[in-house]
Amino acid sequence: MKIAVVPGDGIGQEVVPPVLDVLALLGEEFGLGIEYEVFGWGADQWLSSGVGLPEGALDMLSAQYSAVFLGALGDPRIPDMAHGRDILLGMRRGLDLYVNHRPLTLPTGVVDVYRENTQGLYAGVGGTVLQGGLAGVAIDECVYTRPTVEKFVRYCLRRLAEEERGRVVLVHKSNAVPHTGRLWQEVFRRELEDFPQLEGSEEYVDSFCYNLVRDPSPYEGVVTSNLFGDIISDIGAALMGGLGLAASASICPETEFALFEPVHGSAPDIAGKGVANPYAALLSLAMMLDHLGHGGPSAVLRRALAGALRSDAATPDLGGRGTTALFTAEVTTRITRELDDRGRPRRAGAEEVRHA
Repeated sequence: MKIAVVPGDGIGQEVVPPVLDVLALLGEEFGLGIEYEVFGWGADQWLSSGVGLPEGALDMLSAQYSAVFLGALGDPRIPDMAHGRDILLGMRRGLDLYVNHRPLTLPTGVVDVYRENTQGLYAGVGGTVLQGGLAGVAIDECVYTRPTVEKFVRYCLRRLAEEERGRVVLVHKSNAVPHTGRLWQEVFRRELEDFPQLEGSEEYVDSFCYNLVRDPSPYEGVVTSNLFGDIISDIGAALMGGLGLAASASICPETEFALFEPVHGSAPDIAGKGVANPYAALLSLAMMLDHLGHGGPSAVLRRALAGALRSDAATPDLGGRGTTALFTAEVTTRITRELDDRGRPRRAGAEEVRHA
């Protein structure tokens, strides 16, 4: 089994090495047999060649790899994020990764946010009319197709039912955006009929965000569109303690191909200082291990992360004085300690096949 690794930009270059170190450790302990290949797609490549995703990259990924692990994209030298759209949105749309799962671990419980990942206002439909060299008229179209909304909602409801989540809310804005809002409402209500074990409700996005901040306890599962899911998950990250704690998975259920990434972005203000929090990246690794069928190693990693989060190794964004390296060392120490206590034999670990 092979995964493609894209460290990307900024702190992506700093949080991905801990992921690969922990993957190697878990691979050695559990015999995972996961190989990886590192790709230099990011701002530097874009600035030197004008290329984000190389020609044939999507075909190569789908044919040769089971998943992508992405560190972060974003660079002040490319203020319009053209390379980020080309690489990240290119993979999301080109590989049909239409389900984005962003779990929020809050004091009141886990809230599973499911965001449609390929259409809506992120579909790239629109244009600009220049007036005097400046944008005089700018149009971004919110485009949704019924087949995409149907397969997205159906998958989310099935997953929530399988996880025995009792409540699910559709978040929309049909009062102000009636056409796509109506489509989402129609699909949600129809698909919900096939899941009597789920209690469904609907909320406008502004009301939902207010309620989420005020009291998240009523929420278990959230189903929503691309833009709203992006905003909701960042609000949820703040409630968890910061963007450095938020992980995500982008999945194509039909092919089972997936992309895993921390939510935090490239954080250029702290890049190169050695204080980036690797928690979200490591939690994304745990999500990847779950997806690839390695629930045991994922559980070990999650317990180590929970313990390290409460230790003196916590990074400055969490009020601590730790560094990226110290936090990673704390996580690996806790993993090793748990496995030593079990007396688990060591086996072949993760292997890097080559750099690209």
